[in-house]
Amino acid sequence: TGEVVWRLGGEKSDFDMGYGTRTDWQHDARLHPGGLITIFDNGGVQKDVQSRVIVVEIDEDDMRATLVGEYTHPDKILAATQGNAQVLPNGNVFVGWGSEPHFSEFSRDGELLFDASFPSQVESYRAFRFPWKGLPEDRPAVVAESGSGEEVTLYVSWNGATEVDTWQVLAGGDPGKLEPAGSAPRKGFETAVTLDTKEPYLAARAKDSSGRILGSSEAVKPAEPTASTGQTRS
Repeated sequence: TGEVVWRLGGEKSDFDMGYGTRTDWQHDARLHPGGLITIFDNGGVQKDVQSRVIVVEIDEDDMRATLVGEYTHPDKILAATQGNAQVLPNGNVFVGWGSEPHFSEFSRDGELLFDASFPSQVESYRAFRFPWKGLPEDRPAVVAESGSGEEVTLYVSWNGATEVDTWQVLAGGDPGKLEPAGSAPRKGFETAVTLDTKEPYLAARAKDSSGRILGSSEAVKPAEPTASTGQTRS
């Protein structure tokens, strides 16, 4: 019917507000199982030292609100506007600090596990953490360098790809007819793979942990090292 069942906080609170449960200019109140509510408490800019996230347990029988959890930033961030809290599946709490360009993750017990920030002029109304997989539309990038004898090193990367587990090297006499010639596990942003081959064309193929092919680079010819430095990459 739209009738107000109860109010929490404010001048007309239906609950007896226990110690630490009152807020100022709050945002993102969310109800959770077990009668718990998370609230981003911005705090009063003129009177509070910092903003916080609180976890309040409400008892609808005794109409009492009790503070059962609190999350604050060690740098005492005070967000004048905006802000939110997300309870993650493992019980950790992810916090967006609104008008202050920070976002943080806390353990269930309040330990700061992760903290990052946008440029100083950026504000974030809400910040959330979710599983994400990146599969770029462009192809992997590869550079090949000749070494001593038949040795060739490939430097391969794929900006934005999150699921690459292994790089497979392809080699052949024709760029359209390449065969597997070696492989190496992905190591950070750029992976170097060294092998011996006489083939004039090389490419790299990205595979995930199950062996599924995610993408392949274009075929390239190995570049010869310069006489002065012995290197082709800067």
